[in-house]
Amino acid sequence: MNKRLPSLSQLRAFEAAARLGSFKSAAEELHVTQAAISHQIKGLEDDLGRALFHRGTRHVRLLDAAKPLALELTRAFEGISSAVRDLRDATLEGPLRLSVAPFFGNRWLTPRLARFQLLHPEIEVELVLSFDFVDLESDGFDGAVRYGAGDWQGLNTERIYRDCVGPVAAPELIGEMTPPLSLEALASLPQVTTAQWPDDWKHWFKAAGLPRQVDVSPSTYDGRPLVFDAVLSGQAMAIFDIRMTALDEARGRLVRLHPLTVERPQGIHIAFPKSRIVNPRIEAFAAWLKEEAAIDRVARKKNL
Repeated sequence: MNKRLPSLSQLRAFEAAARLGSFKSAAEELHVTQAAISHQIKGLEDDLGRALFHRGTRHVRLLDAAKPLALELTRAFEGISSAVRDLRDATLEGPLRLSVAPFFGNRWLTPRLARFQLLHPEIEVELVLSFDFVDLESDGFDGAVRYGAGDWQGLNTERIYRDCVGPVAAPELIGEMTPPLSLEALASLPQVTTAQWPDDWKHWFKAAGLPRQVDVSPSTYDGRPLVFDAVLSGQAMAIFDIRMTALDEARGRLVRLHPLTVERPQGIHIAFPKSRIVNPRIEAFAAWLKEEAAIDRVARKKNL
């Protein structure tokens, strides 16, 4: 099978003449002479080995056999034109409106957003903290920073990081006990988790090697903010990502109870509508988020 294509100029001339029904109109659209259009189409006919138009004294008529090619070329050129237009319009300068999971936004993203603005002063970031999974396009968002497994239908997603979790608690919960605590001591303390991820403690204790006969029965709350409040108030211990608790650990409000951390499927993702050209402001923001998350993880390892 011969996969060689005719020249682009020949195909462009043919498509315009077929769509407009006139060599003259095609010449005007493409800003060339009518003779040039006729020459290009004659070259295409010679290449294909068949006539494409019936040429009359005052008009030309596209032959039936050539209509499928004309239709496909029109679709292709429209697609190319649209993609080129999108690429030309894509620029770093401009607004970036993001829906952000409140727990992540308040505890991690907002305090360091100024660092992104120093890198990209041309991007006007607007964060809208919301528990709702908003419809990005209809609600006027460029993207969303969401917590979960990244399986949101109809959206492109890019993972920023997976949770790397371990047990933390307020100092008053453990009293005179000194971390790291034994697994048996940990299992004896009250535990809390979220209703969305009820098996977090079981997975962590399994990874740590807790004997099966030891019961693990955490209380469940509706969301991570409620779980975090319960932990800070000394009611119970919880499984949290090391990035979310680093500041409170540094300030002595929380203590890490065991050195084992476990990576799990859920984490922080940036989600955005599907399109041919990805918004460059989304790309820049996602790259920065990954860099910040990597810095946190390296710093954590150094402090262990």
